[in-house]
Amino acid sequence: MGSLAKIRAMRNGMSNHERRIADYLLDNVDAVRSHSSKRLAERIGVSQSSVVKFSQKLGYRGYSEFKLSLTESVARTAMLPQAIHGDICSDDDVNTVAQKLIARKNLALNETLLINPEAVLLEAVDKLNSAGRIVLAGVGASSLVAKDLAFKLMKLGKSVIAESDTHVQVANAATLGSGDLVLAISESGLTQDVIRVAETASAQGAEIISLTRYTRNPLTELASVKLFCVANESEARSSSILGRTAQFMVTDMLFILMSQRDEQAKGMFDRSRRAVDIFRRQE
Repeated sequence: MGSLAKIRAMRNGMSNHERRIADYLLDNVDAVRSHSSKRLAERIGVSQSSVVKFSQKLGYRGYSEFKLSLTESVARTAMLPQAIHGDICSDDDVNTVAQKLIARKNLALNETLLINPEAVLLEAVDKLNSAGRIVLAGVGASSLVAKDLAFKLMKLGKSVIAESDTHVQVANAATLGSGDLVLAISESGLTQDVIRVAETASAQGAEIISLTRYTRNPLTELASVKLFCVANESEARSSSILGRTAQFMVTDMLFILMSQRDEQAKGMFDRSRRAVDIFRRQE
């Protein structure tokens, strides 16, 4: 998982002091790679110990390990297609809007991929494949992601429920038990309705998989498997476009990986297509 992705993903949950360090690092990546921790602290105007503690908060043993990861992150970023970056402005023309949107979405997709280790994705896949019943919980934009995944999992023959009404979600969660599972989707991880669904299911012995932003939050506390999405929305958010893009990235990955591991998947997909073709011809 790249250090730049970690910083962007964790920034909103940082203290003002930590954000000061984070913003300097993000704005001066090339210069930082040649700085010692002492030199970096002087440039930012913080103590050397603050720089070391910041590195450790990101999961590194110290500043030296963080700086190595930063170099690797820059190298990976350089390999990505270059596009126009920055927030979309009111006076941008159509092509500029399109290029900026593509760049922001590509960044969200790549950082979301980097922030979810392969082992964690595969653990989630195994639990979904072996679950008896599956409840997909989410509200607002997250409920659209849940509904989309439900349609896909049904094609694999899974017993899955994705209701938009949170009262129904809680009622369904209360009927779950050992061997069942809830995939709880909330970009913030703070959505009370989704937390209530997860708490209800967990109390009945069901397993919880969370899909939230990269931070410690009430949903991740309930989950045995923690999946993350990275979506650095601008201050003027527009329908959580990047958050939804990142969530779809994770849920589509889960579906594809589940399909790869299901020997009966191709046959079920073929039957679904044939049934729809017959229905269309009869219309």
